[in-house]
Amino acid sequence: MNWSEFNTGSSILEALNAGSIDFAGAGDIPSIFALAKGSDFKFIASEPSSPSSQGILVGKDSQIKSLEDLKGKKVAFNKASISQYLLNQSLDSVGLAMNDVEPVYLNPPDASVAFERGEVDAWVVWDPYMTVSESKGNTILKNKAGVPYRTFYFSSSKLANEHPEIVGKFVKHLADAGKEIDQNPTKAAALLQKETNIPKKTWEKVLNRKTSDVNFMNEEAAQDLQAQADNLLKIGLTEKAVNIDEYVWKSKDK
Repeated sequence: MNWSEFNTGSSILEALNAGSIDFAGAGDIPSIFALAKGSDFKFIASEPSSPSSQGILVGKDSQIKSLEDLKGKKVAFNKASISQYLLNQSLDSVGLAMNDVEPVYLNPPDASVAFERGEVDAWVVWDPYMTVSESKGNTILKNKAGVPYRTFYFSSSKLANEHPEIVGKFVKHLADAGKEIDQNPTKAAALLQKETNIPKKTWEKVLNRKTSDVNFMNEEAAQDLQAQADNLLKIGLTEKAVNIDEYVWKSKDK
């Protein structure tokens, strides 16, 4: 088995759609954007929603203390990601809109540099980037937007249709690994430190913000996705309706 790493959900789903990889893990919003643009893949499993694993960061000495204070400010985020959706919903929750801020489209590594240099006023991002930045003294703005945030797992439609037994085994292995992580996050954090050079304490905080329990796709996850897809279309971030049910794997071989 070959392992490939990607910086964003959008890039990993592009690779999946192109047939370069067979399985992928990414967030909810990138998957909806990809489907709206014509991609084809299957949702095979998901983790529980973990809204606290994403947020809007401001510098430790920033004068921005609330979402309202973002008006007129430069805000970095990855386009077609959960960050763009979170920012839109967060601004809407306090009576602002996207045109009230100055968007700066950057992927997480580039946004991290711009944020630390003070080239942007705020940064919308997910873990582990968020917790790494927080560990440097930066602040997460309080937010009541309540945006669901799940990690989903995908396979190519070809693999799901032709080899459902492989997909089933893959999900069960993910579920076993997720249970081990939840039971012993300290051990998992130590392993992640070796692979990423991100400190163990930071990874412990990341893992304690979420549940790594992986399950085959269920109705709640699919309904949350559909609600997000409908809302993205309504607010104009996508141009095509997406019927999530068409892309949910329903093999009897689970």
